[in-house]
Amino acid sequence: MSKKRIFKSLKNLIIIFGITFVLLEIVLAIYIRVAEIKIELPTYTFQNTHNFWYDLDENFGTLHLPNDVYRQKKYCFDAVYETNSKGFRDAERDLNSTNHRVVALGDSFTEGIGVNVAGRLTNLLESNTTIPHLNFGLAGNFGPTQYWMLYKTHAIQYTHDAVLVGILPSNDFIDDDYEIAKKVGGNRYRPFLKGNYPNYEVVYHTKNIEDSRARPRTPHFIHRLLKNFTYSYNMYYYLRTRQTISTIPKDQLLAASKVPSYFNYSEAQFDRLKYTLEVIKELAGNRPVMVYSIPIEKEIKAYREHKKNPLGKQLKAVCDSLNVEYLDLLPKTDRFTEDAYKALFLSCDGHWSEAGNAFAKKEIESFFTYYKQ
Repeated sequence: MSKKRIFKSLKNLIIIFGITFVLLEIVLAIYIRVAEIKIELPTYTFQNTHNFWYDLDENFGTLHLPNDVYRQKKYCFDAVYETNSKGFRDAERDLNSTNHRVVALGDSFTEGIGVNVAGRLTNLLESNTTIPHLNFGLAGNFGPTQYWMLYKTHAIQYTHDAVLVGILPSNDFIDDDYEIAKKVGGNRYRPFLKGNYPNYEVVYHTKNIEDSRARPRTPHFIHRLLKNFTYSYNMYYYLRTRQTISTIPKDQLLAASKVPSYFNYSEAQFDRLKYTLEVIKELAGNRPVMVYSIPIEKEIKAYREHKKNPLGKQLKAVCDSLNVEYLDLLPKTDRFTEDAYKALFLSCDGHWSEAGNAFAKKEIESFFTYYKQ
């Protein structure tokens, strides 16, 4: 075969491959949106060439890279996350201030995953009250033991006159359960309470933070290129992850009926939550501590069906004993229609939408005494 014919054949193959790839990208772009596949989409930039969070702190584990920019895009949102010099998604804050300031503790709901910074809870509160709200919320399987450890070792250093704590029952009980977390997210450097209430010791899954599987790594250029510029690569990783999960023995996975939530938790799990609130209040001293609990969409639906709320009752009793105000957002959703409460959450992700953040802001500001003074 002549070189000319070989060249022509290669050219035709490249053209066919190119057309097939473009068609595949178009089909996947449509399918992901129609089928509501909850995966990250290409941003056509290099703004998310690494992970958004890692195990970086020797005390509470999870943290973001300092002075970083990460863009997360799914079919229902496109948000940019910027971190300050300490690795938090917040403005740069001075340690000392003569102003009123609130320290906000929590997980990804507090951090505002899925919404741009102006539309999240703490920024809405800060904008309306002119009181700076220092956001120490963190994504990445961040639970109440970590709220406490973060407050104790870092956030308390910032002058403030109130503490706002967001509890998310749908994963806080899991995130604080050493045995469950080891099955679903082991080999992470995260603190857990081990023992029986109130005699706990703080333990970690890995001996050293360097042993964590969530340490910073520089992705290969090809990975970065494909992740940020193709649907195909992101779909491949999504399917590979699902395949990996399907190979895990069933006895290592939690059945749906055993997943902790507003309506399903053990005494030991509640005791750990209770303990973390007690030590946060102790550290806060005379500062008011404000606690609110966050229901997710399926919990709102379940509450409408049976109207039982044992967690709300127990949490109120604990908070009353600590002289801490407690706001349960679950009953506050009763006034919404089904479409309205579903609109509080991002359909492709499950976190609060801008409407959800606005709902929480309104309820918090009208409930806690601190905001009425």
